[in-house]
Amino acid sequence: MDIGRIIFHLLFTVFFIAANVVFVRAILYRLRLIFQGRPASFNEDIQKNPNIPFRIKSFFENVVLQKKNFREPLRGIMHAFIFYGFLVYTIHTTSQMIAGVFGYLMDDPYHFALPEFLLGETVNHIYEQTVNYVSLLVLTGLGFFAWRRWIKKAKGLDVHSPASAVVISMIGTLMITTLLGNGAKTVAATYFSHAGLIDGAIGKVWEAVGVSNSSADLVFQIMWWGHILTVFSFMLYVPTSKHAHLIFAPINYFFATDTPKGQLSKLNLDDENAVWGSNRVEDFPWPNLLDGMSCIECGRCQVECPANRTGKMLNPKAIIVELKHQLLEKMPEVDQARAGKTREEAAEAVAALETGVINSHEGLSEESIWGCTTCYACVEACPVGNNQVNAIIEMRRHLVLAESKMSPELQKAFTNMENNSNPWGVGAHTRADWAQGLDVKVLSEAEDKNVDVLYWVGCAGAFDERNKKISRDFVKIMQKADVNFGILGTEEGCSGDSARRGGNEYLYQTLAQQNVDTINGYGIKKIVTACPHCYNTIKNEYPQFGGDFEVIHHSEYINQLSKDGKIDVKVADDANAGKYTYHDSCYIGRYNNNYENPRDVVKKVSGGKLEEAVDHHSKGLCCGAGGAQYWMEEHVDESNPESMRVNSKRTGQLLDTGATTIATACPFCITMITDGVKAAEKIDSVKVKDIAELVAENLN
Repeated sequence: MDIGRIIFHLLFTVFFIAANVVFVRAILYRLRLIFQGRPASFNEDIQKNPNIPFRIKSFFENVVLQKKNFREPLRGIMHAFIFYGFLVYTIHTTSQMIAGVFGYLMDDPYHFALPEFLLGETVNHIYEQTVNYVSLLVLTGLGFFAWRRWIKKAKGLDVHSPASAVVISMIGTLMITTLLGNGAKTVAATYFSHAGLIDGAIGKVWEAVGVSNSSADLVFQIMWWGHILTVFSFMLYVPTSKHAHLIFAPINYFFATDTPKGQLSKLNLDDENAVWGSNRVEDFPWPNLLDGMSCIECGRCQVECPANRTGKMLNPKAIIVELKHQLLEKMPEVDQARAGKTREEAAEAVAALETGVINSHEGLSEESIWGCTTCYACVEACPVGNNQVNAIIEMRRHLVLAESKMSPELQKAFTNMENNSNPWGVGAHTRADWAQGLDVKVLSEAEDKNVDVLYWVGCAGAFDERNKKISRDFVKIMQKADVNFGILGTEEGCSGDSARRGGNEYLYQTLAQQNVDTINGYGIKKIVTACPHCYNTIKNEYPQFGGDFEVIHHSEYINQLSKDGKIDVKVADDANAGKYTYHDSCYIGRYNNNYENPRDVVKKVSGGKLEEAVDHHSKGLCCGAGGAQYWMEEHVDESNPESMRVNSKRTGQLLDTGATTIATACPFCITMITDGVKAAEKIDSVKVKDIAELVAENLN
């Protein structure tokens, strides 16, 4: 073996071992910090039912097929160029690794190619030409993302990001060294016959600048080393940078929860060691910390956030990024404080550390935390599977349950729920007054308590004057369809949605358990409701308390009654002269994927025509009422030209369609959009109606 081969092998072996050791240790270190977080309900769930098919599907759809990235087609295509380019390059880089490790056994390690070794020269030629084309696609993708960040300066991106510049440069170097190396190979006589369009053209450039047949192989070897050293540098850098998402995002998707999107975690209030919400970094459930390490800081959550879009302080990206920073800065202290101690000793040692996160950064201020409408737009947009809403709810729980910090308006709503089981504070004994004269069966008063369907009215439908009309119209529809239904009347309590999303888990669990016990007491299995918040809570969260019911939103129920021929809906008289649009409720849309039922209902009335707002379906903009925001004062910064009420922005989008009728399917939405129309001084020319009202007015 000549001295050159010995040096080649020794150098490669040193670099190979060093890069892989540092790479693996960096990943394992961060995973250890992540799992220092609080055990999540997920731990128990996955032990009972690993649901491996779900996890494989989640990984395949979102990592392999890049499903979330294609929400925005152009950006998705450009990211796919880079991602799939990496997959194609896996064989190329593996060939280099094998050549480096076992080069002393080969006659020419620089030109070892795995496809040729396994499948022959022809297959290898096809593969190498594929690599050339893929390299150009990757460079195109890199150019696009560089343009977005530093020239277009797209919202949500940090234009002063050295990490992005480093990674783009590294990936670009990988592509360029491969292209230049392949071009140099074509100059050497032995390889010239295999030249393709791209490497042949590059080879001619090498010849033009004076590279001869005898020196071409040396140029190739230089490019070979430039490529592999960049690979090793990439391995050293990535785990310590924001591009660690390359490792942690696939883990995030594999460990995605298989519980419904609309289900928050249940606190065990009977556990004396229970953590009531999260402020300290070690108190966050570990999936929240894994979210932090998975974050690419692309800003898509920020771009979609209705609070951020209307000039509020909330920035879901800043919250997740700051959690990552807190994890890396403070969790090592926690890890060290816990080492070698009993549980009690460790708890005392950790308590002495300063690991609080609320107000540690502008992104984690109390004002930011209370700005969230829990609309789920950030989660829907996130390409790496993060759940920003869960982290925000954890911090709200801490503020409410541990520190009793909340706005006076929200405190009043909580008190009203405690005293009268509704946020308005109206006497609970009047809950069924809206139904007077409608001959509605109240189960507690009826001799025959058997019903096919329980109509869950909800607090808005029972106490809010505007929404009482919707309740009466929905009753009219069910009676027209001859549905055997009933209501709970005064036995119905607040579903607790605003309590839970407002951070008051204790109050929520009290309300939820009372309702579940009441419903189960009547043996009811099927429930229909016009409130998306009640719908989501009873359907997705009451099972945590023994409430397993078939829950249907009235949009789906009305649509099915029409399809079954149980009601006959005519086209409205103003359908030809006017225009109709529909506003998506977050809690039936993004949370429960119910987009088409309400649209089908509106189209029956409008004669099949529906004008879509600029943001619709999964990208629909929130009305601003969710997450208990309905009960809190929304603050507008007069000095900020972008600052406005969320409902005003959404109403503006709906009015821009030219619609004369705005349809909704949520009591909160109808109030917020109606207020927006009034503020725009359009109330005389634009009607805001629930789909139940539209149908009831147009029954044959």
